[in-house]
Amino acid sequence: MKNNKIDTALILAAGFGKRMLPLTSSTPKPLIKVKGKPLIDYCINNLKKIKINKIIINVHYESEQIINYINKLDQKIIISDETKKLLDTGGAIKKAFKITKAKNMIIMNSDVLWNSHSAKSIQSLIDKFNTKKMDSLLLTTSIENTAGYYGLGDFIKNKDNQLQRFTKNISTKPLVYCGLQIVNRRQFDDYHGTVFSTNKVWDQNIKKNRLYTSVTSKKFNHVGTKKSVVELNK
Repeated sequence: MKNNKIDTALILAAGFGKRMLPLTSSTPKPLIKVKGKPLIDYCINNLKKIKINKIIINVHYESEQIINYINKLDQKIIISDETKKLLDTGGAIKKAFKITKAKNMIIMNSDVLWNSHSAKSIQSLIDKFNTKKMDSLLLTTSIENTAGYYGLGDFIKNKDNQLQRFTKNISTKPLVYCGLQIVNRRQFDDYHGTVFSTNKVWDQNIKKNRLYTSVTSKKFNHVGTKKSVVELNK
């Protein structure tokens, strides 16, 4: 059985954006403008396009700026405040589940340029999410489809679209995580600890064969450096 009644999303917006300095010396990364709009606007607009209206945003660095901006934009958006203590990605998701009754949630990184195709990608992920066999479903793309990404690759998949970690000695071409996933609540409720990376949860998923992917052929623009902002604004 698929459980496709997913109406809640968390946008991860708490990072320092150190690799984007000096742009982020006084402006938080989600408010950096690309083509005249803050990065976080692209996230919110794509979620609303597919009627995801329960939106949570976590904040830490320059949190007041983001809170003020969001309050002017849409007062229905819920702020998950990590100003006093940064919880890392996994901790942020765990805290977000405490302020919603949602059983499954879309998690979206704010340092990706979500374009006009992105609403379709989110909807496609929702359509494919099967809570019976999946704990997490990640949007990935092949490494040659990426811009602004400087890693070696993140994962490889099998014929059933289950993911394993990519390592240097694997000859298969790697997939890169695009900063969009759907996760179920159980695994975060069960995880002990408050500050932890989503990577730890994914590693548990892999052991149980419950980490899945949907691979997109669309280009993935990671906006992590000053150079990437300059390039995209061209």
